[in-house]
Amino acid sequence: MRRKNFQNTFYFKIIPIFILGLSVGIISIWPGIIFANNRKCFFNILLDGSDGSLRVGTLLSINSNYLLKIKNTNNKYLKILLIGDSCFRKF
Repeated sequence: MRRKNFQNTFYFKIIPIFILGLSVGIISIWPGIIFANNRKCFFNILLDGSDGSLRVGTLLSINSNYLLKIKNTNNKYLKILLIGDSCFRKF
């Protein structure tokens, strides 16, 4: 009986609160993520740069400050965060 009670609590209380908190956190950090055009910018940059080369149009779509930060970063996770900043924080 206790195991069933824990599963109900976990599935119906903890997981929805976690998903809600994650969604609110991401939207507060990157407010432009809710617009389809900004998500398209993010995925285009990721797909275009996945083979190691970028088109000139992709480079021109990114702010020069972000380009310098992305180039000087060795961590792939931080590069993705900077690309997200360049797409989702422009207003």
